[in-house]
Amino acid sequence: MQIPPEPRRAALYLDFDNVFSTLAGLDEAVAWHFASDPGRWLAALAAGLGGDRPRRLLVRRCYLNPAGWTEPEPGGPLASWLGQPRLYFSRFRADFTRAGFEVVDCPRLARLKNGADIQMALDIADALHHPTRFEEFLILSGDSDFTPLLHRLRAHDRLSLLAAQGVSAQALRAAADAVIPLVDLAETALPEDRAAPAEPPKLEAGAAAPPPDPAEPAAQRAAILALLRQEVAGAPGPLHLPALGKRIHLALGGWVRASRFGGAGTLAKLLEGAEDLALEAGPGGGWLYDPQRHDRPSLSQPGLLPDDPLEAVLAELRLALRDLPELPRLGAAELEFALHGLAGLLPLPGPPEPAQAEALAAEAGATGLDLPARAVVALVAWLQRARLDWRQPPEPEAAARLGRAFYAELTRAAAAAGLRLPETALALLRDWVGLATRREAAVEA
Repeated sequence: MQIPPEPRRAALYLDFDNVFSTLAGLDEAVAWHFASDPGRWLAALAAGLGGDRPRRLLVRRCYLNPAGWTEPEPGGPLASWLGQPRLYFSRFRADFTRAGFEVVDCPRLARLKNGADIQMALDIADALHHPTRFEEFLILSGDSDFTPLLHRLRAHDRLSLLAAQGVSAQALRAAADAVIPLVDLAETALPEDRAAPAEPPKLEAGAAAPPPDPAEPAAQRAAILALLRQEVAGAPGPLHLPALGKRIHLALGGWVRASRFGGAGTLAKLLEGAEDLALEAGPGGGWLYDPQRHDRPSLSQPGLLPDDPLEAVLAELRLALRDLPELPRLGAAELEFALHGLAGLLPLPGPPEPAQAEALAAEAGATGLDLPARAVVALVAWLQRARLDWRQPPEPEAAARLGRAFYAELTRAAAAAGLRLPETALALLRDWVGLATRREAAVEA
């Protein structure tokens, strides 16, 4: 009778942002199943995938940026199923917790870098001196910064398994004792009856596709300004800036936000260099106008209302609720980012501190969103009024729970102030906080 081999004592470290972004760029369905059902591929590793013996995974750590996100392919199966343009990493936190992982929050430290690699390297170095002598270290990341760490593991006579894609640096792969393709590992999480991914919808006959990304920042800025001038030239009066921003994104495509308005940072900063256009600050983002053709915007000017119906509702709310905490001056994308960012901080002993609001604002700025820390603080104040329990553990729908609390408190305060909002206004508010899409999806299901 053959005696089965003794399981090898192992420790696993996952750089979630690096791995998920890599997988999403190759196959969004594979990335989704990898993140939403980690128990499947974890079982494959425990059974000995990539090695010669089964493993006891004594340490399982997932390093994740709670405010991180990726944009699924527009019009693709995942984007259509989600019903929203962004997939936030925080929604997978509970999945990894249920799979027995310790999830380590690694917020962004710089514009394009979080602290996962540093935290992972420190934890692995500490594990070399752990009373339990780990025989094998499993590192799921394609970051070449881990090359010196792999050399250190070998010097300590420890085995290392690297799960990375073929594009990873050769030096990184050579430093590991064994390498398995990341996609091969992730595909172990796929259900056996996985359906073939649906084809992206095709443009209808006569429909115009967004123009291609000019690539060069100067050309990007020129393309945006050209469209702005076209919009202003055809307008009888000043145009509300947030509504203009939405039209630009729809007309030009996703590169506008990805490039942060051609490197300008925000639409308002881009307009600072346009001599033929003027920006007047005001409620909800201000107005853009042609000084040669339009009168200067003024709140006392008859008929000058935001051309965005949502902004008109928010302006009415700000007037009715002027004695309460300031209503966050945020667009839907910025509010969505803030809600997901706050959800990613849970659980907390109390409301987030101002320093955490500043960090969240910096995270948003690095992605091209204009999310002032003051607006985050205002949102927290409204969630406090809603008696939100910040101590509740994280869950996939935590951001939606925060959105529902904000919406409920906002409408309650409006009713208490004597403001009767019609159903059209309530629908706009639900859409603003990200509830309309979810509700409609539930009805369709």
